[in-house]
Amino acid sequence: MNMEAVKNPTVGLDVWQAYREAFEDFAQKVRQVQLLAASPGVEQQAIDKALLDLETAHALYNTTRDILAEQFLPAPAAAQDTPHDHVHNVKDLAALRWEMSGRPEGTADDDWYRAEEIVSLVKPGCC
Repeated sequence: MNMEAVKNPTVGLDVWQAYREAFEDFAQKVRQVQLLAASPGVEQQAIDKALLDLETAHALYNTTRDILAEQFLPAPAAAQDTPHDHVHNVKDLAALRWEMSGRPEGTADDDWYRAEEIVSLVKPGCC
């Protein structure tokens, strides 16, 4: 499922189905990251790919959740990511990357910059 299909659902049932699929995909990506985190000696590229996949699924899940919620709520302005959300996402991804890499010393800057790259790939223009 892609973001365009989610943003243009035809009926309420389509919205619910899109939400369920996004949730299942996000849950699967979480499980994959958990398996990688539990595995010793995982290559950094595999960690970065898993985190990118996770953040992409997370963004799609958030979008489908918000679209579904809009059907049940009055019509206020749509919620947008705030700078705080962005920093929080980057911080969480950087910490997860560091943790999955075995907590090496001296990698904080690299972990932060790579997390920013991952978030910007998922949400262009945010970084």
